[in-house]
Amino acid sequence: MPQSKVSGSVAAEPPYDAVLAAICHGTHVCAFFETEDDLLDLVGQFFAAGTRRGDRCLWVMPDNMNADPLVRRGVELYSATDTYLRGGAFEPGPLVALWDKKLDEALSHNHAGLSASGHTCWLQQRDWQAFMDYEEYLNQVIEGKPISLLCTYPLSSCKAGDILDVVRAHKVALAKQKNRWSVIEAHLTDESPAALDGASRVAALSPRERQVISLVADGVVTKNIAFELGLSVRTIEVHRERAIRRLGVRTMVEAVRLLTLASPSAPLMDVSCHAPGGPRRFNA
Repeated sequence: MPQSKVSGSVAAEPPYDAVLAAICHGTHVCAFFETEDDLLDLVGQFFAAGTRRGDRCLWVMPDNMNADPLVRRGVELYSATDTYLRGGAFEPGPLVALWDKKLDEALSHNHAGLSASGHTCWLQQRDWQAFMDYEEYLNQVIEGKPISLLCTYPLSSCKAGDILDVVRAHKVALAKQKNRWSVIEAHLTDESPAALDGASRVAALSPRERQVISLVADGVVTKNIAFELGLSVRTIEVHRERAIRRLGVRTMVEAVRLLTLASPSAPLMDVSCHAPGGPRRFNA
């Protein structure tokens, strides 16, 4: 049963309105996040975009989170543990039936479609492969239907191999680290061994190393990276040197090439927050 539901409206805020406007019906999205605030911010803006389309909005959410702002905006809430582990174990059939049922209800109440988000707080290693199979199958389930699905994964509980599994199972992957959102169109497939190897190496970098390499790839010079991140130029140089060693390459040019290879489809949009008071940069 849903936890609560209240009618209301919500408007998306920049830069999320531009990013999420590209997520249309029939899209299966995964997102990696670091903090609870990041999660609430993301799903809130995802539902804002859905509301603008006229969708019914539903969140299968982690237990013990304060989602009152979403309740006031009309988002229907369900417990992730109760929903995914009916009968004490994960079974894909009831979940597929749930999305179909909620979509039918949305259309019968004159909504344009359904925007739904699920969370993986309940997921254990024993259920991993079954859940990945389910995630891949969802692409077929929602194809051609007025439904958008967002699946959220905490970075703290994901290994490099897990991230690759998740990205392969979705049409679009999003990630946020230290105020930086990246929106990347999937897929990485087993038919692209070089891309998988590159993605595995990039995933092994620390969050700060990935952040520095990404900014270098964007063409930002070392001095400006230091200013943006509030660090010294020497510290940025150290992160660059460590990233090069971890990636197993010899030069920064090779590192940037590997970063590009790891994301074979060009980024739809990267969003960076500069130092306090500085401008936001949008890279198409």
